[in-house]
Amino acid sequence: MKLTFITLLVTSAWSFAGIPAVPESGSPDGRIHAVMDIDRDPKITPEWKGDSYPLIEITEKATGHILTSIQYFGSLGDDARPLREHVRLSWRPDSKAFAITIDDRYYSSSLVFVLNKESKFIEIEFPSYQAMTGFSPPDSEQLRPRGRSSVNGWDSDGRLIYYIFSSPLPSYTGADPLEHTVLLEVSVEGMVPVKKTKS
Repeated sequence: MKLTFITLLVTSAWSFAGIPAVPESGSPDGRIHAVMDIDRDPKITPEWKGDSYPLIEITEKATGHILTSIQYFGSLGDDARPLREHVRLSWRPDSKAFAITIDDRYYSSSLVFVLNKESKFIEIEFPSYQAMTGFSPPDSEQLRPRGRSSVNGWDSDGRLIYYIFSSPLPSYTGADPLEHTVLLEVSVEGMVPVKKTKS
């Protein structure tokens, strides 16, 4: 019985190894990476509406076990690249938190997840724009239709490095420079801005 279980486990891991992963998505401890569900199962055809968006699956490398599934939150048909190439994972050095950034042609946005006491990755919301930057959110009527809100990694103290950029129209007159880099402490209780640095 034990021998059969080991054989099945090895076969499962070998089969999973052939699925293309999100590039450079491996966790620092080497246990986890990200896979798109449409790469795992070619029969999946997303309709890009409702709940039928593709999924980013945070997956144990050795077994193929899916730890959490995240709905793809990028633009539809932004370019011809495979969706996995739009996705960027950034892990905290302890492998207990990660950020996903989707980089599209004109926009980028990020989500952050932390491992809780039940060993589940849960999403943690970003603080408000004003809490992070000291400015009220800019008027979209004075901005170009493009922007970047992306995670640029984690510092040596395990704090998230978050970059925010909006492109102003010539009519923009606000005091907000529209470009900010913020350090955030991340825990299961939430995210707290601890330092704003020069962008």
